[in-house]
Amino acid sequence: MSGDDGAGSTADVVPLLGRRRTTVKASVIASAAAWSLVAVGSGLILSAAVGATDDGAAALALVGTLALLVGAVTTRFVRLPAKATGPDVFTAGVFASLVMVAVSTIAYLVSGAIERIDDALFESIAGFSTTSATVLSPVGEVERDVLFWRATTQWIGGLAALQLVAVVIPTFGRGREQILHESVPGVRPLAPKVQTGVRRVTAIYAGVGAGLAVAYLAAGMGPFDCVTYAMTTISTGGFANHDGSIAFFDSAGVEVVAIIGMLLGGTSIVALWWAVRGAVVPIWRSTELRAYGLIVVASTVLVSAWTWTDSGGGVTTVRDSLFTVASAVSTTGYSVTDWTTWIWGAQFLLLILIGTGPMSSSAGGGFSILRAIEAVRYTYRELVVQLHPRAVSVVKIGGVAVSEAALAGMQAQQLLYLLTVLAGAFGLAALGADLVTALSGSVSALATMGPALGDLGPGSDALGVPAPARAVLMVLMAVGRLSIAPVVVAFGAVGRMVSRRLRR
Repeated sequence: MSGDDGAGSTADVVPLLGRRRTTVKASVIASAAAWSLVAVGSGLILSAAVGATDDGAAALALVGTLALLVGAVTTRFVRLPAKATGPDVFTAGVFASLVMVAVSTIAYLVSGAIERIDDALFESIAGFSTTSATVLSPVGEVERDVLFWRATTQWIGGLAALQLVAVVIPTFGRGREQILHESVPGVRPLAPKVQTGVRRVTAIYAGVGAGLAVAYLAAGMGPFDCVTYAMTTISTGGFANHDGSIAFFDSAGVEVVAIIGMLLGGTSIVALWWAVRGAVVPIWRSTELRAYGLIVVASTVLVSAWTWTDSGGGVTTVRDSLFTVASAVSTTGYSVTDWTTWIWGAQFLLLILIGTGPMSSSAGGGFSILRAIEAVRYTYRELVVQLHPRAVSVVKIGGVAVSEAALAGMQAQQLLYLLTVLAGAFGLAALGADLVTALSGSVSALATMGPALGDLGPGSDALGVPAPARAVLMVLMAVGRLSIAPVVVAFGAVGRMVSRRLRR
């Protein structure tokens, strides 16, 4: 059998746990799960230390210690293969996510922070998918150990997403063209090798997060808030420690820092790498980055104009508009005002921004601006060909031709995205949500935003929809974070493996 099958030939097999032998796919999955346990175990122990005097700290420390031990021991016995296939990596990524969600769910339950298993599962998926949706209400009464753990789940989820879309997926072919559009002569590539890419992405992510923590502290936040909000800002997660989100602080300085942080979180990690290297020219010439800036500015102008009279006008109106636009386009989910009370035009524009999302290769969710540019230019080319059948037209972005394979992948992703939104909306409506809540909730959850219209507005929590409908939101959040295509590939690979084993 081939390596893609993950079973059979000697070359596909590596020793695992003594005399037992298993496949490449199993070793990749086991390694990903082991390192996931190490990550969540370390995070739980740190959270328990931060809230050492809280009631649930001992339980968090116990779960974290067990996860860390199991993960550390497993990593000593698992040997990664010299080469792994894309389906192997996608399957490992999905499995690792399931492991982290399972451990977090157990931690919420044993600490007593959440009593129902479905609610604990929801909070865990929202955390690792970097979605600002919660079942903890009022969040202002939650103890510090749990608040720190929630922020940690979003920090881990944001970092894992960046590693997946900027390092791992391009390495295995999918998404490579996205990175090529961001490659420029004279600047070292972000990820010439997987290990190098992982190290650089982690350094940039942690460095920007640390800078945001210092900025939040200077703007007046306390030490605990500045660290946790920095974690949930750079990850575009949006979890807040207080009811009312960022509006709780009633501080222009905090809002400005949050705006900058959300926009940085929605910026491609490749563009941030250029900034680190001092490469100003490629930053200026980046088609996607310019589109990102243009979308933010134009949307802010429109929203300010629509809300000028009702909000009193002035600097506050512009700042609230910019904050809300930055939150929507980066899919962070922070709020300073209830934008569901704005006129329908502003609400509809924000919903479009949420569905589109920020730049590709960023921590944010959504369809991505790069794919949207490709879709627009592909549509224009098809119209030209219809008018001039003999015309030869090539879709280019940043002066680089987009291959027909990449355009086909974009169309497939577009169709999958649309079908998933419709299926999610149908599921939410069938399980009790009204039409506005169902449609906007499906778009927002798949884009890993959280707040939507109707019963899922910025001032509401996920408890506003029936418990069965929250199960639909869980699926949408998870699929949105992992990207639809890798999830399909992973489940397809697992299905093939199970089918072959059953036929033996």
